[in-house]
Amino acid sequence: MIGDFAIGMLVGGGVPTINLRVDYLAPAKGAYLEAGASVRRAGRTVAVVDIDVFNPDGKLVAVGRGTYSTITG
Repeated sequence: MIGDFAIGMLVGGGVPTINLRVDYLAPAKGAYLEAGASVRRAGRTVAVVDIDVFNPDGKLVAVGRGTYSTITG
């Protein structure tokens, strides 16, 4: 979700996901998770977003890379 929001804020609306890869690094323990996303490249039709997910202690538990269409729908 955060990857979609990161690119959606740049292009001004919801965008479709082309591909999403997630690498799980550790068990996600705790009451909640925190995530951050960074738009690596936003082209005319495709964008790439890197995503980091942390547990409440700040430990990195998963990383992801999403490819999104930049054409709002």
